[in-house]
Amino acid sequence: MIISVFVSLFMVIFQPFGLQQLEIAHKFLLLTGYGLVTFLMLLLDLILLPLIFPGIFNEDRWTVLDEALFLTWIVLTIAAGNYVYSVLVSIGAWVGVQGFFIFTGFTLAIAILPIIGGIMISHNRLLKQNLAAAQEINRMIEGKIADRKSSTTLDDILVITSENRNQKIETAASGLICLESVGNYINAFYLEEGKIVRSMLRNTMKEIELQVQNAGDLFKCHRAFIVNLRYVEKVKGNSQGYRLEMKYLDREVPVARNYSKSFREAIGRKA
Repeated sequence: MIISVFVSLFMVIFQPFGLQQLEIAHKFLLLTGYGLVTFLMLLLDLILLPLIFPGIFNEDRWTVLDEALFLTWIVLTIAAGNYVYSVLVSIGAWVGVQGFFIFTGFTLAIAILPIIGGIMISHNRLLKQNLAAAQEINRMIEGKIADRKSSTTLDDILVITSENRNQKIETAASGLICLESVGNYINAFYLEEGKIVRSMLRNTMKEIELQVQNAGDLFKCHRAFIVNLRYVEKVKGNSQGYRLEMKYLDREVPVARNYSKSFREAIGRKA
């Protein structure tokens, strides 16, 4: 919204690229329309596209190069939107691909700094928010690690089966550390006689989630991970959410942004 307001004000006040000589009815109103077009394109790029194509915007694989390419895409879509808008309201004429490149240059000149600034501000805000939340969570779980002892009572046995039911894993629910989805398979990490074991089953996370839904300490923190809250030793915050240090695992487990709130609540109840 701030970027859109900036674009509208900039166009009305400075009237760049020869617009000062333009004489049309409702000129100022039409110039503010560029801000509206910018808002609609940002809504498409930042909200709708991640919802439609969640795999492309996978936060765990998102890199600086991805961010740069996405920023380029944002500029190009805003340029295309402004080009079409200019033709529709008779501010400019349709001159094909040449016109698109011209408007790309215009967009870069006006919007690139606010867009970069907006993205940086958003990332810094999320980083500070998640760092503070991670510290709060770590305070909640501090001192509780020693109490997390596995139970092996008969009614605590958890059975996880493969898709065709010809493979299964039997373990104490309290000894299951983590479930990870890898393609069409599930990696199960669990304790057996005090040592960590990894077993693989052919199944989907959706099906496995149904099989373990009544195990009290298990929590789905990501589309590809279910963790046992009793083995969370430390929570780290970043601009994308949280990452978990799990006892017995030699790598961190991500918490997707849309699971952050429910994860904090679950940890609070557990701690």
